[in-house]
Amino acid sequence: MQERANYIHIDGMDLAGKTTATQNIVRITNNEWNSRRNSLSGENPMYILADSLRLANAYDAETLGNLYVAALMGDIRSFKWPEKNTIQDSTIILRSLAYHTVRGTPRISEVLIDLLPEHPKFDASYVLTASLEERAKRLQKRIEQAPQEVADDDLMVLKKPDKFLAMETCLIDLAKQAFHSIVIDTTILTPDMVVGEINKNFNIKR
Repeated sequence: MQERANYIHIDGMDLAGKTTATQNIVRITNNEWNSRRNSLSGENPMYILADSLRLANAYDAETLGNLYVAALMGDIRSFKWPEKNTIQDSTIILRSLAYHTVRGTPRISEVLIDLLPEHPKFDASYVLTASLEERAKRLQKRIEQAPQEVADDDLMVLKKPDKFLAMETCLIDLAKQAFHSIVIDTTILTPDMVVGEINKNFNIKR
């Protein structure tokens, strides 16, 4: 009988190194691992719609929040455990909860809290963080090397650092509560060292 695939989770606020860590794990395992970003499914049309409207600044936060809630409910209702080792790079539920809790959108936050117990759990979960100074350096590098990848969310670390840190604190607390996440500070770590820290707690090559 074939063993169940592994499913691990890497989350955190912007510029913490989540996507880099995910890409490095896929690389060093010779593509033995898949990755999913935000949505729990490969193609969630409700999530794609919500994210495109957010990037276009088409609606207010509460309206968009309801769309993300719908996308999350679709993910949960249709969830199937991955058939191949998979990394979940960020989740709708943690980012949305952190945002709406700090912003003060109670109707959205209450629905998301109610959905937490229903959310699929992972074999291992990590939240990456970094200092504001290090994030600012990474942002500048991204602006210089890949300006098309810089979103308004990335700029919050410079424009609204207090709000950014409040959201990060909320996200970390929620991740520990819901997924027993391990927190890794990537401020002084190289990308390979970040993968090494993850591998201390979960052998990604098993």
